[in-house]
Amino acid sequence: MFRPCTWSQRVWTRSNHNSAIRKFLKENEAIAGSTVYQGSLYEHTVARELAEKLSMKQLEICGGSYDAGIDIRGTWPLDRIYNANKDKSSSVLVAKKVSVCGAQFKPIIHRLGTPNKPFKPLNVLVQCKAFSSAKITGKEVRETMGAFSSAVPGNKRNQYMLVLASPNFLTRDGLNVMNGLAIPLIYTRVEMLKPHQGWYDVENSGKLQNYYENAYAAGLLEGCGVSHWLKFRQYNRAT
Repeated sequence: MFRPCTWSQRVWTRSNHNSAIRKFLKENEAIAGSTVYQGSLYEHTVARELAEKLSMKQLEICGGSYDAGIDIRGTWPLDRIYNANKDKSSSVLVAKKVSVCGAQFKPIIHRLGTPNKPFKPLNVLVQCKAFSSAKITGKEVRETMGAFSSAVPGNKRNQYMLVLASPNFLTRDGLNVMNGLAIPLIYTRVEMLKPHQGWYDVENSGKLQNYYENAYAAGLLEGCGVSHWLKFRQYNRAT
């Protein structure tokens, strides 16, 4: 099973994201430029974007020797996004059960907005691939699935969302493998922070560029309004 995070002060909120990145940069100047430094900086950048753009919560960076392939974990209270699109979502007819890759499950929208029954946020597991130029192939996607399978019992997979983050695009093979998996997987293309005047442009770089749900995640999230939330930048108006 997945080991709990042990690093302190790694919980992300909308109010502390850039200050946390700056704190990391300052505390690790001695190893600036190393592979470990760049990988950890990218994890911080991804955590910021997931918190800001997708309203994921309680994000903790867990990278290290015992991370079991998971770099970040947290929760995703989808009711926030759903409520922002409730009028639009109510007109969408979503089947009570869907079947993807041989697995049958109930879409999350049927658990949202239920009177007197608060929605329990999804657990989030994130793997970051801070490749400078290489695209994500089927090999990396399979490795990510292995990390998920080691961390999550099969009967609880619909309580989790796996996120794979990279600065680059997926190859055709990577896309095909991703859509053939019977687990919920989201691919986020998040750019790396760009150097600026001997430092990093924390405010204006390292942004979420693309968001893609595999077939399983799309079935699970159907009608929740995530794509609409991102397309119209509703996160800028959310409180």
